[in-house]
Amino acid sequence: MSLGVVLIVALMPVHAFLSTWLGTSIGPLLVWKSWKELLLVALLPAVLWYMVLRPDIGRTLWSRWVNRLILAYSVLQIGLSFVSTASAQAVIAGLMMNLRFLAIFVLVQVIVEARPTYLARLGQWAPRWLLLVMLGLGVLALLQVYALPVDFLTHFGYNKDATIAPYVLVDQNPHALRAFATLRGPNTLGSYLLLPLAAAASLLYARRRDWLAWASLSFGVVALVLSGSRSAWLGFGVMLVTLMLVLLPRAHIARSVKVWAVPVLVLAAAIGWAATTLPAVRLAVFHSSPGDNSLNEGSDAKHWEAAAQGIADVVRHPWGSGPGSAGPASFYNTGPPNLSENYYVQVAQEAGLIGLGLFAAILLCTALRIVRRMADPLAIALLASFAGMAVVNIFLHGWADDPTALTWWALAGLYIGRAR
Repeated sequence: MSLGVVLIVALMPVHAFLSTWLGTSIGPLLVWKSWKELLLVALLPAVLWYMVLRPDIGRTLWSRWVNRLILAYSVLQIGLSFVSTASAQAVIAGLMMNLRFLAIFVLVQVIVEARPTYLARLGQWAPRWLLLVMLGLGVLALLQVYALPVDFLTHFGYNKDATIAPYVLVDQNPHALRAFATLRGPNTLGSYLLLPLAAAASLLYARRRDWLAWASLSFGVVALVLSGSRSAWLGFGVMLVTLMLVLLPRAHIARSVKVWAVPVLVLAAAIGWAATTLPAVRLAVFHSSPGDNSLNEGSDAKHWEAAAQGIADVVRHPWGSGPGSAGPASFYNTGPPNLSENYYVQVAQEAGLIGLGLFAAILLCTALRIVRRMADPLAIALLASFAGMAVVNIFLHGWADDPTALTWWALAGLYIGRAR
């Protein structure tokens, strides 16, 4: 089981690249795209066998409220799948996307309870591994924007209509490339970087001369900027504030607020002026070109319209329309996809207001248990990136992105397993 989890987490940063390349070269594409879900399903009998051999593990897991809520949420999702308005393929995809990160979360708890030494061993290599991954993604992001040909990824099966677009532009501007390295898209890259960025920052707070952390943090910030993911930028800001509140003494925070309040306000005003005046800044902040009729024309207007339509859908169907009826899984339906551009709205669309309440309770219980491990730098990084991801999911289907979701929840299960 432990090898399977390590394999999933280790391959997530390159999953989109490998599945596209191998799926288009030797096929079948669907199997390569779904290998991690198939592996999680294959590990389920091993989990059940552990429960039989070690009933104490089952009692320990059941004593945690977060796992009770996950069970209730899973039963609700499976029950609604029988009355879902989506196609059979979309229902299966929806169940996989909605439950896979919670499955790996519980699976890691089982591993830690069965073999407690994994907590120390994985806790040692995980932060360094995150730094190395971010360093590699940062280098690839720079190459993608400034060195490699625009259509370079077409050699590996990338195709806008069949697999993944080989390049992404800001407002269809050919001079404004968005980096996504080996991830599925720029927004996926931005959200994935939040955890290693938080890990690098928390490690540097403890060890100022950690040169790997400095290098990976520098390249990670560059990659985050080049991604053009504004939701990830907002999440990064919330992540930094969370790190400050956790790491710095309150007296130091109070002094910093007094010193930096006015400069930050001036900087925010300057950015606001530049975003409405300078074409390059306007393109980056609003994804709007000078020739557009308004700042909100294009992707911004579509985002708010999608969110409003999703909320209206929840009002019409407060009990939910079942897995696959909304979110990325709705691409498998015959009609146009039902994307609200908001993960919380998606949960309410699929699982109703009851499902949204259960999911919110899962998030709250998870955060509270991570707080118990605040002496560990990686636990601090998990909490800070969790706060950033909470913001990202307001604007994107963040927890539906498998690299971010599976990595974060696997490491969260590691720390909840032995939280004291």
